[in-house]
Amino acid sequence: MAGPLPKKSKINVRTFQPSWTEEWGFVFQKDRAMCTLCLENVVCRTSSVKRHFETKHKTTFKDEADKAESIKCAMSGYGKQANTLKAFATANNDSTEASYRIAHCIAKHGKPFTDGEYIKEAFLCSSEVLFNSLPNKETIKSRIKAIPVSARSVERRIEELAENVCALQTAGLKEATVFSVALDESVDVNDIPRLAVMVRYCDSTVRVELCCLKPMPETTKGEDIAKVFMEHFEERGIDISKIFAVTTDGAPAMVGRNKGAVTLIEKQVGHPVMRLHCIIHQENLCAKMSNSDLNEVVATVVKIVNFIVKRSALTHRQFQSLLEEMDSSYKDLPLHSAVRWLNCGKVLERFVGCFDAIRAFLAKKGQDFPELEDEKWVVKLMYLTDITGHLNELNFKLQGAGQTVLDMFDTWKAFVGKLAVFSDYVATSTFRYFTHLMELSMQHSISTAEICKYISELESEFTTRFGEFQKYGPMFSFLINPDSFDGHELDVSVIGWLDTQDMIMQLIE
Repeated sequence: MAGPLPKKSKINVRTFQPSWTEEWGFVFQKDRAMCTLCLENVVCRTSSVKRHFETKHKTTFKDEADKAESIKCAMSGYGKQANTLKAFATANNDSTEASYRIAHCIAKHGKPFTDGEYIKEAFLCSSEVLFNSLPNKETIKSRIKAIPVSARSVERRIEELAENVCALQTAGLKEATVFSVALDESVDVNDIPRLAVMVRYCDSTVRVELCCLKPMPETTKGEDIAKVFMEHFEERGIDISKIFAVTTDGAPAMVGRNKGAVTLIEKQVGHPVMRLHCIIHQENLCAKMSNSDLNEVVATVVKIVNFIVKRSALTHRQFQSLLEEMDSSYKDLPLHSAVRWLNCGKVLERFVGCFDAIRAFLAKKGQDFPELEDEKWVVKLMYLTDITGHLNELNFKLQGAGQTVLDMFDTWKAFVGKLAVFSDYVATSTFRYFTHLMELSMQHSISTAEICKYISELESEFTTRFGEFQKYGPMFSFLINPDSFDGHELDVSVIGWLDTQDMIMQLIE
Protein backbone atom coordinates (compact mmCIF):
# COMPACT_ATOMS: atom_id res chain seq x y z
CA MET A 1 0.00 0.00 0.00
CA ALA A 2 1.34 3.39 -1.00
CA GLY A 3 2.41 5.77 1.75
CA PRO A 4 0.84 9.19 2.40
CA LEU A 5 1.33 11.84 -0.23
CA PRO A 6 3.97 14.48 0.66
CA LYS A 7 2.62 17.81 1.79
CA LYS A 8 2.97 20.76 -0.53
CA SER A 9 5.68 23.21 0.58
CA LYS A 10 4.22 26.47 1.80
CA ILE A 11 5.58 29.90 0.98
CA ASN A 12 6.78 31.80 4.01
CA VAL A 13 4.16 34.54 4.11
CA ARG A 14 6.27 36.61 6.54
CA THR A 15 9.11 36.99 4.01
CA PHE A 16 9.17 39.98 1.65
CA GLN A 17 8.39 38.88 -1.91
CA PRO A 18 10.17 40.72 -4.79
CA SER A 19 6.99 40.47 -6.90
CA TRP A 20 5.27 42.97 -4.56
CA THR A 21 7.54 45.73 -5.85
CA GLU A 22 6.52 45.43 -9.49
CA GLU A 23 2.84 44.63 -8.86
CA TRP A 24 2.01 47.00 -6.00
CA GLY A 25 5.06 49.31 -5.52
CA PHE A 26 6.25 47.98 -2.14
CA VAL A 27 9.86 47.86 -0.85
CA PHE A 28 11.39 46.08 2.13
CA GLN A 29 12.35 48.25 5.11
CA LYS A 30 13.15 47.14 8.66
CA ASP A 31 11.26 43.78 8.56
CA ARG A 32 8.16 45.44 7.05
CA ALA A 33 6.84 46.24 3.61
CA MET A 34 6.65 49.97 2.79
CA CYS A 35 4.43 51.45 0.09
CA THR A 36 6.39 53.89 -2.08
CA LEU A 37 3.15 55.63 -3.13
CA CYS A 38 2.19 56.79 0.39
CA LEU A 39 5.22 55.67 2.51
CA GLU A 40 3.05 53.62 4.91
CA ASN A 41 4.26 50.34 6.42
CA VAL A 42 2.39 47.03 6.59
CA VAL A 43 3.37 43.56 7.74
CA CYS A 44 5.10 41.28 5.24
CA ARG A 45 2.05 39.29 4.24
CA THR A 46 0.62 39.07 0.71
CA SER A 47 -2.95 39.63 1.88
CA SER A 48 -1.99 42.75 3.87
CA VAL A 49 0.03 44.24 0.99
CA LYS A 50 -2.73 43.55 -1.56
CA ARG A 51 -5.46 44.89 0.76
CA HIS A 52 -3.52 48.14 1.32
CA PHE A 53 -3.02 48.72 -2.41
CA GLU A 54 -6.63 47.93 -3.43
CA THR A 55 -8.10 50.01 -0.60
CA LYS A 56 -5.99 53.16 -1.00
CA HIS A 57 -4.54 53.28 -4.52
CA LYS A 58 -6.38 51.03 -7.02
CA THR A 59 -9.07 53.58 -7.93
CA THR A 60 -6.50 56.34 -8.64
CA PHE A 61 -5.21 54.68 -11.83
CA LYS A 62 -6.93 54.82 -15.25
CA ASP A 63 -5.52 51.54 -16.49
CA GLU A 64 -2.64 49.10 -16.07
CA ALA A 65 -0.25 51.35 -18.03
CA ASP A 66 -1.01 54.30 -15.74
CA LYS A 67 -0.55 52.06 -12.70
CA ALA A 68 2.84 50.81 -13.94
CA GLU A 69 4.01 54.36 -14.71
CA SER A 70 2.93 55.68 -11.29
CA ILE A 71 4.67 52.82 -9.46
CA LYS A 72 7.84 53.39 -11.53
CA CYS A 73 7.89 57.14 -10.65
CA ALA A 74 7.26 56.39 -6.96
CA MET A 75 10.10 53.86 -6.88
CA SER A 76 12.48 56.30 -8.59
CA GLY A 77 11.62 59.10 -6.14
CA TYR A 78 12.07 56.79 -3.16
CA GLY A 79 15.49 55.63 -4.45
CA LYS A 80 16.74 59.21 -4.84
CA GLN A 81 15.54 60.12 -1.35
CA ALA A 82 17.25 57.09 0.19
CA ASN A 83 20.55 57.84 -1.61
CA THR A 84 20.39 61.50 -0.50
CA LEU A 85 19.86 60.53 3.13
CA LYS A 86 22.66 57.99 2.94
CA ALA A 87 25.04 60.50 1.36
CA PHE A 88 24.12 63.10 3.96
CA ALA A 89 24.74 60.66 6.81
CA THR A 90 28.13 59.66 5.31
CA ALA A 91 29.18 63.28 4.79
CA ASN A 92 28.08 64.16 8.30
CA ASN A 93 30.12 61.29 9.79
CA ASP A 94 33.17 62.31 7.74
CA SER A 95 32.88 65.91 8.96
CA THR A 96 32.67 64.74 12.56
CA GLU A 97 35.75 62.54 12.17
CA ALA A 98 37.62 65.44 10.53
CA SER A 99 36.64 67.62 13.49
CA TYR A 100 38.11 65.08 15.92
CA ARG A 101 41.35 64.90 13.92
CA ILE A 102 41.73 68.69 13.93
CA ALA A 103 41.03 68.79 17.68
CA HIS A 104 43.67 66.08 18.21
CA CYS A 105 46.27 68.12 16.31
CA ILE A 106 45.41 71.25 18.31
CA ALA A 107 45.76 69.36 21.61
CA LYS A 108 48.95 67.59 20.49
CA HIS A 109 50.70 70.88 19.69
CA GLY A 110 49.26 72.77 22.68
CA LYS A 111 47.45 75.39 20.60
CA PRO A 112 44.38 77.44 21.64
CA PHE A 113 40.93 75.98 20.95
CA THR A 114 40.13 79.01 18.77
CA ASP A 115 42.75 77.86 16.24
CA GLY A 116 40.15 75.48 14.79
CA GLU A 117 38.50 78.34 12.90
CA TYR A 118 41.91 79.53 11.73
CA ILE A 119 42.78 76.06 10.38
CA LYS A 120 39.44 75.86 8.58
CA GLU A 121 39.90 79.30 7.02
CA ALA A 122 43.43 78.41 5.86
CA PHE A 123 42.12 75.14 4.38
CA LEU A 124 39.36 76.94 2.48
CA CYS A 125 41.77 79.56 1.12
CA SER A 126 44.24 76.95 -0.10
CA SER A 127 41.46 74.80 -1.59
CA GLU A 128 40.83 77.51 -4.20
CA VAL A 129 44.22 76.65 -5.70
CA LEU A 130 44.69 73.00 -4.74
CA PHE A 131 41.40 71.75 -6.18
CA ASN A 132 40.92 74.28 -8.96
CA SER A 133 41.32 71.72 -11.74
CA LEU A 134 39.03 69.11 -10.15
CA PRO A 135 35.41 68.82 -11.33
CA ASN A 136 34.10 68.38 -7.77
CA LYS A 137 35.84 71.45 -6.36
CA GLU A 138 32.62 72.92 -4.93
CA THR A 139 31.75 69.61 -3.26
CA ILE A 140 35.15 69.54 -1.56
CA LYS A 141 34.74 73.13 -0.37
CA SER A 142 31.27 72.41 0.99
CA ARG A 143 32.68 69.44 2.92
CA ILE A 144 35.38 71.67 4.46
CA LYS A 145 32.79 74.30 5.39
CA ALA A 146 30.70 71.61 7.11
CA ILE A 147 33.50 70.67 9.56
CA PRO A 148 32.50 71.85 13.07
CA VAL A 149 35.63 73.52 14.51
CA SER A 150 34.32 76.26 16.78
CA ALA A 151 36.20 76.77 20.06
CA ARG A 152 33.42 75.00 21.97
CA SER A 153 33.41 72.07 19.52
CA VAL A 154 37.19 71.70 19.73
CA GLU A 155 37.06 71.85 23.54
CA ARG A 156 34.34 69.18 23.63
CA ARG A 157 36.22 66.93 21.18
CA ILE A 158 39.45 67.18 23.21
CA GLU A 159 37.58 66.37 26.43
CA GLU A 160 36.01 63.31 24.78
CA LEU A 161 39.39 62.19 23.41
CA ALA A 162 40.96 62.61 26.86
CA GLU A 163 38.17 60.63 28.50
CA ASN A 164 38.62 57.86 25.96
CA VAL A 165 42.40 57.72 26.46
CA CYS A 166 41.94 57.70 30.24
CA ALA A 167 39.40 54.87 30.01
CA LEU A 168 41.71 52.79 27.79
CA GLN A 169 44.64 53.40 30.12
CA THR A 170 42.58 52.47 33.19
CA ALA A 171 41.46 49.24 31.52
CA GLY A 172 45.05 48.44 30.54
CA LEU A 173 46.35 49.02 34.08
CA LYS A 174 43.57 46.87 35.56
CA GLU A 175 44.39 43.99 33.21
CA ALA A 176 48.18 44.28 33.58
CA THR A 177 49.85 41.78 35.91
CA VAL A 178 52.34 44.39 37.15
CA PHE A 179 53.25 47.97 36.27
CA SER A 180 55.86 50.53 37.29
CA VAL A 181 55.52 54.26 38.00
CA ALA A 182 57.75 57.33 37.85
CA LEU A 183 57.06 60.34 40.08
CA ASP A 184 58.19 63.93 39.63
CA GLU A 185 57.07 66.92 41.68
CA SER A 186 57.79 70.39 40.29
CA VAL A 187 56.42 73.94 40.27
CA ASP A 188 54.81 75.43 37.15
CA VAL A 189 55.04 79.02 35.89
CA ASN A 190 52.19 80.02 38.21
CA ASP A 191 54.08 78.76 41.29
CA ILE A 192 51.63 75.86 41.67
CA PRO A 193 53.32 72.60 42.73
CA ARG A 194 52.22 69.64 40.62
CA LEU A 195 52.83 65.91 40.76
CA ALA A 196 53.42 64.15 37.45
CA VAL A 197 52.96 60.35 37.40
CA MET A 198 54.15 58.23 34.47
CA VAL A 199 53.17 54.57 34.17
CA ARG A 200 54.78 51.72 32.25
CA TYR A 201 52.65 48.63 31.63
CA CYS A 202 52.02 45.97 29.03
CA ASP A 203 48.77 44.99 27.31
CA SER A 204 49.24 44.08 23.64
CA THR A 205 52.45 46.13 23.67
CA VAL A 206 54.66 47.91 26.19
CA ARG A 207 53.27 51.38 26.91
CA VAL A 208 54.83 54.36 28.70
CA GLU A 209 52.19 57.03 29.31
CA LEU A 210 51.40 60.05 31.48
CA CYS A 211 48.96 58.83 34.10
CA CYS A 212 48.11 62.17 35.74
CA LEU A 213 49.30 65.70 36.48
CA LYS A 214 47.83 66.60 39.85
CA PRO A 215 48.05 69.93 41.73
CA MET A 216 49.58 69.61 45.19
CA PRO A 217 48.51 71.29 48.45
CA GLU A 218 50.56 74.12 49.93
CA THR A 219 53.23 71.74 51.26
CA THR A 220 55.02 69.09 49.22
CA LYS A 221 56.16 66.69 51.92
CA GLY A 222 56.40 62.96 51.40
CA GLU A 223 53.00 62.47 53.06
CA ASP A 224 51.40 64.97 50.67
CA ILE A 225 52.89 63.31 47.59
CA ALA A 226 51.89 59.81 48.73
CA LYS A 227 48.34 60.98 49.58
CA VAL A 228 47.75 62.61 46.17
CA PHE A 229 49.24 59.55 44.44
CA MET A 230 47.10 56.97 46.26
CA GLU A 231 43.90 59.03 46.01
CA HIS A 232 44.26 59.22 42.24
CA PHE A 233 44.65 55.46 41.79
CA GLU A 234 41.80 54.83 44.20
CA GLU A 235 39.50 57.13 42.19
CA ARG A 236 40.27 55.15 39.03
CA GLY A 237 39.86 51.79 40.76
CA ILE A 238 43.41 50.62 39.99
CA ASP A 239 45.04 48.13 42.34
CA ILE A 240 48.36 49.65 43.49
CA SER A 241 49.54 46.29 44.83
CA LYS A 242 50.57 45.56 41.23
CA ILE A 243 53.30 48.23 41.39
CA PHE A 244 56.67 46.64 40.72
CA ALA A 245 59.06 49.63 40.68
CA VAL A 246 59.00 53.34 41.57
CA THR A 247 61.37 55.82 39.90
CA THR A 248 61.94 59.31 41.36
CA ASP A 249 64.30 62.28 41.06
CA GLY A 250 65.99 61.38 44.36
CA ALA A 251 64.61 64.36 46.32
CA PRO A 252 64.42 63.87 50.12
CA ALA A 253 60.61 64.17 50.05
CA MET A 254 60.57 61.24 47.62
CA VAL A 255 63.21 58.87 49.03
CA GLY A 256 63.22 59.66 52.79
CA ARG A 257 63.75 56.54 54.86
CA ASN A 258 60.80 57.05 57.22
CA LYS A 259 58.47 59.65 55.72
CA GLY A 260 59.51 59.64 52.08
CA ALA A 261 56.76 59.25 49.48
CA VAL A 262 58.18 55.94 48.19
CA THR A 263 58.33 54.47 51.71
CA LEU A 264 54.71 55.45 52.39
CA ILE A 265 53.56 54.10 49.01
CA GLU A 266 55.43 50.85 49.64
CA LYS A 267 53.56 50.40 52.93
CA GLN A 268 50.24 50.72 51.09
CA VAL A 269 51.38 48.44 48.27
CA GLY A 270 52.10 45.72 50.80
CA HIS A 271 55.34 44.30 49.36
CA PRO A 272 58.87 45.54 48.55
CA VAL A 273 59.19 47.63 45.39
CA MET A 274 62.25 48.34 43.29
CA ARG A 275 63.38 51.90 44.11
CA LEU A 276 65.17 53.64 41.26
CA HIS A 277 66.70 57.07 40.74
CA CYS A 278 66.03 58.55 37.28
CA ILE A 279 69.07 57.86 35.09
CA ILE A 280 68.85 61.14 33.17
CA HIS A 281 68.47 63.09 36.41
CA GLN A 282 71.57 61.42 37.82
CA GLU A 283 73.47 62.33 34.65
CA ASN A 284 72.44 65.96 35.20
CA LEU A 285 73.62 65.80 38.82
CA CYS A 286 76.99 64.49 37.65
CA ALA A 287 77.14 67.27 35.04
CA LYS A 288 76.76 69.93 37.75
CA MET A 289 80.38 70.40 38.60
CA SER A 290 80.94 70.20 42.34
CA ASN A 291 84.37 71.82 42.04
CA SER A 292 84.21 75.40 43.30
CA ASP A 293 86.68 76.66 40.65
CA LEU A 294 84.47 75.44 37.81
CA ASN A 295 81.34 76.79 39.48
CA GLU A 296 83.00 80.20 39.64
CA VAL A 297 83.69 80.04 35.91
CA VAL A 298 80.01 79.38 35.15
CA ALA A 299 78.95 82.14 37.56
CA THR A 300 81.20 84.65 35.78
CA VAL A 301 79.87 83.63 32.36
CA VAL A 302 76.27 84.02 33.57
CA LYS A 303 77.05 87.44 35.05
CA ILE A 304 78.55 88.67 31.76
CA VAL A 305 75.68 87.29 29.67
CA ASN A 306 73.11 88.90 31.97
CA PHE A 307 74.88 92.27 31.66
CA ILE A 308 74.87 92.11 27.87
CA VAL A 309 71.37 90.68 27.35
CA LYS A 310 69.34 91.79 30.39
CA ARG A 311 70.96 95.03 31.55
CA SER A 312 69.14 97.18 29.00
CA ALA A 313 67.62 96.87 25.55
CA LEU A 314 70.12 99.42 24.19
CA THR A 315 73.12 97.43 25.45
CA HIS A 316 71.68 94.28 23.92
CA ARG A 317 71.13 95.93 20.52
CA GLN A 318 74.63 97.41 20.53
CA PHE A 319 76.16 93.98 21.17
CA GLN A 320 74.11 92.44 18.36
CA SER A 321 75.34 95.22 16.02
CA LEU A 322 78.93 94.50 17.08
CA LEU A 323 78.53 90.78 16.27
CA GLU A 324 77.18 91.70 12.84
CA GLU A 325 80.08 94.10 12.18
CA MET A 326 82.61 91.42 13.18
CA ASP A 327 80.93 88.86 10.86
CA SER A 328 80.44 86.53 13.80
CA SER A 329 78.86 83.13 13.16
CA TYR A 330 76.41 83.90 16.00
CA LYS A 331 73.97 86.79 16.15
CA ASP A 332 73.18 86.79 19.88
CA LEU A 333 73.80 85.17 23.29
CA PRO A 334 71.21 82.91 24.98
CA LEU A 335 70.27 83.50 28.62
CA HIS A 336 71.29 80.87 31.15
CA SER A 337 68.53 78.78 32.73
CA ALA A 338 69.33 76.31 35.49
CA VAL A 339 66.02 74.48 34.92
CA ARG A 340 66.87 73.59 31.33
CA TRP A 341 69.51 70.90 31.67
CA LEU A 342 71.07 71.33 28.20
CA ASN A 343 71.07 75.12 28.41
CA CYS A 344 74.43 75.49 30.17
CA GLY A 345 76.28 73.77 27.33
CA LYS A 346 74.60 75.98 24.74
CA VAL A 347 75.43 79.15 26.68
CA LEU A 348 79.10 78.14 27.07
CA GLU A 349 79.41 77.17 23.41
CA ARG A 350 77.98 80.49 22.26
CA PHE A 351 80.05 82.45 24.81
CA VAL A 352 83.29 80.88 23.54
CA GLY A 353 82.22 81.46 19.94
CA CYS A 354 81.77 85.19 20.67
CA PHE A 355 84.71 85.44 23.10
CA ASP A 356 86.69 88.13 21.22
CA ALA A 357 83.58 90.21 20.59
CA ILE A 358 82.58 89.96 24.28
CA ARG A 359 86.01 91.14 25.46
CA ALA A 360 85.95 94.09 23.06
CA PHE A 361 82.40 95.05 23.99
CA LEU A 362 83.01 94.89 27.76
CA ALA A 363 86.17 97.00 27.39
CA LYS A 364 84.19 99.58 25.40
CA LYS A 365 81.50 99.67 28.13
CA GLY A 366 84.11 100.02 30.88
CA GLN A 367 83.20 96.73 32.53
CA ASP A 368 86.08 95.14 34.41
CA PHE A 369 86.25 91.35 34.18
CA PRO A 370 89.93 90.44 34.72
CA GLU A 371 89.07 86.73 34.40
CA LEU A 372 88.82 87.16 30.63
CA GLU A 373 92.55 87.97 30.51
CA ASP A 374 93.54 85.20 32.94
CA GLU A 375 95.00 82.25 31.01
CA LYS A 376 94.14 79.72 33.73
CA TRP A 377 90.53 80.93 33.83
CA VAL A 378 90.28 80.72 30.04
CA VAL A 379 91.63 77.14 30.14
CA LYS A 380 88.91 76.19 32.63
CA LEU A 381 86.31 77.87 30.40
CA MET A 382 87.43 75.92 27.34
CA TYR A 383 87.48 72.64 29.30
CA LEU A 384 84.00 73.30 30.67
CA THR A 385 82.69 74.05 27.18
CA ASP A 386 84.13 70.83 25.74
CA ILE A 387 83.14 68.49 28.59
CA THR A 388 79.63 69.99 28.80
CA GLY A 389 79.22 69.26 25.10
CA HIS A 390 80.04 65.59 25.76
CA LEU A 391 77.60 65.54 28.70
CA ASN A 392 74.84 67.03 26.55
CA GLU A 393 75.50 64.34 23.94
CA LEU A 394 75.14 61.68 26.65
CA ASN A 395 71.89 63.30 27.82
CA PHE A 396 70.47 63.10 24.29
CA LYS A 397 71.42 59.41 24.02
CA LEU A 398 69.64 58.61 27.28
CA GLN A 399 66.44 60.25 26.04
CA GLY A 400 63.92 58.91 23.54
CA ALA A 401 61.16 56.34 23.44
CA GLY A 402 61.70 52.60 23.11
CA GLN A 403 64.88 52.36 25.19
CA THR A 404 65.12 49.69 27.85
CA VAL A 405 66.97 50.22 31.09
CA LEU A 406 69.71 47.91 29.74
CA ASP A 407 70.21 50.22 26.75
CA MET A 408 70.62 53.20 29.09
CA PHE A 409 72.78 51.04 31.36
CA ASP A 410 75.15 50.31 28.45
CA THR A 411 75.21 53.99 27.39
CA TRP A 412 76.16 54.99 30.93
CA LYS A 413 78.96 52.39 31.09
CA ALA A 414 80.29 53.48 27.71
CA PHE A 415 80.53 57.09 28.85
CA VAL A 416 82.47 56.11 32.00
CA GLY A 417 84.89 54.31 29.68
CA LYS A 418 85.16 57.43 27.51
CA LEU A 419 86.11 59.53 30.54
CA ALA A 420 89.10 57.24 31.13
CA VAL A 421 90.15 57.70 27.50
CA PHE A 422 89.71 61.49 27.80
CA SER A 423 92.00 61.51 30.84
CA ASP A 424 94.71 59.51 29.02
CA TYR A 425 94.69 61.84 26.03
CA VAL A 426 94.75 65.00 28.16
CA ALA A 427 97.62 63.65 30.29
CA THR A 428 99.75 63.49 27.12
CA SER A 429 98.61 67.00 26.04
CA THR A 430 96.71 65.46 23.15
CA PHE A 431 93.34 67.19 23.21
CA ARG A 432 91.76 65.02 20.53
CA TYR A 433 88.25 65.09 22.03
CA PHE A 434 88.47 68.67 23.37
CA THR A 435 88.16 70.97 20.37
CA HIS A 436 88.40 74.30 22.16
CA LEU A 437 91.31 73.19 24.34
CA MET A 438 93.12 72.00 21.22
CA GLU A 439 92.71 75.41 19.56
CA LEU A 440 93.91 77.14 22.73
CA SER A 441 96.95 74.82 23.02
CA MET A 442 98.10 76.03 19.60
CA GLN A 443 98.45 79.56 21.05
CA HIS A 444 100.19 78.73 24.33
CA SER A 445 101.02 75.74 26.53
CA ILE A 446 98.35 74.33 28.86
CA SER A 447 98.87 72.71 32.25
CA THR A 448 97.08 69.36 32.06
CA ALA A 449 97.37 68.29 35.71
CA GLU A 450 94.35 70.29 36.85
CA ILE A 451 92.24 69.20 33.87
CA CYS A 452 93.06 65.54 34.58
CA LYS A 453 91.95 66.11 38.17
CA TYR A 454 88.59 67.50 36.98
CA ILE A 455 88.05 64.53 34.66
CA SER A 456 88.98 62.10 37.45
CA GLU A 457 86.44 63.73 39.80
CA LEU A 458 83.75 63.47 37.13
CA GLU A 459 84.59 59.82 36.47
CA SER A 460 84.43 59.09 40.19
CA GLU A 461 81.00 60.75 40.43
CA PHE A 462 79.64 58.68 37.53
CA THR A 463 81.10 55.47 38.96
CA THR A 464 79.60 56.13 42.40
CA ARG A 465 76.12 56.73 41.00
CA PHE A 466 76.66 53.70 38.77
CA GLY A 467 76.49 51.49 41.89
CA GLU A 468 72.67 51.45 41.96
CA PHE A 469 72.56 50.03 38.45
CA GLN A 470 75.17 47.43 39.27
CA LYS A 471 72.95 46.29 42.14
CA TYR A 472 69.91 45.80 39.90
CA GLY A 473 71.84 44.91 36.74
CA PRO A 474 71.22 41.12 36.96
CA MET A 475 67.51 41.74 37.57
CA PHE A 476 67.29 44.02 34.51
CA SER A 477 69.09 41.41 32.38
CA PHE A 478 66.75 38.67 33.56
CA LEU A 479 63.56 40.65 32.97
CA ILE A 480 64.53 41.82 29.48
CA ASN A 481 66.47 38.76 28.22
CA PRO A 482 65.43 35.79 30.39
CA ASP A 483 66.54 33.22 27.78
CA SER A 484 70.19 34.30 27.90
CA PHE A 485 70.47 34.70 31.69
CA ASP A 486 72.07 31.99 33.85
CA GLY A 487 70.52 33.25 37.11
CA HIS A 488 73.54 32.83 39.43
CA GLU A 489 73.64 36.52 40.46
CA LEU A 490 69.87 37.08 40.52
CA ASP A 491 68.42 38.51 43.73
CA VAL A 492 64.79 37.34 43.72
CA SER A 493 63.87 39.14 46.95
CA VAL A 494 62.57 42.06 44.91
CA ILE A 495 60.12 39.80 43.04
CA GLY A 496 59.41 37.40 45.91
CA TRP A 497 55.80 38.62 46.09
CA LEU A 498 55.13 37.42 42.52
CA ASP A 499 53.99 33.90 41.67
CA THR A 500 57.29 32.41 40.41
CA GLN A 501 56.58 28.69 40.97
CA ASP A 502 56.28 27.93 37.26
CA MET A 503 59.03 30.34 36.21
CA ILE A 504 61.70 27.68 35.62
CA MET A 505 59.41 25.54 33.44
CA GLN A 506 58.31 28.59 31.46
CA LEU A 507 61.94 29.52 30.80
CA ILE A 508 62.67 25.96 29.62
CA GLU A 509 59.70 26.04 27.27
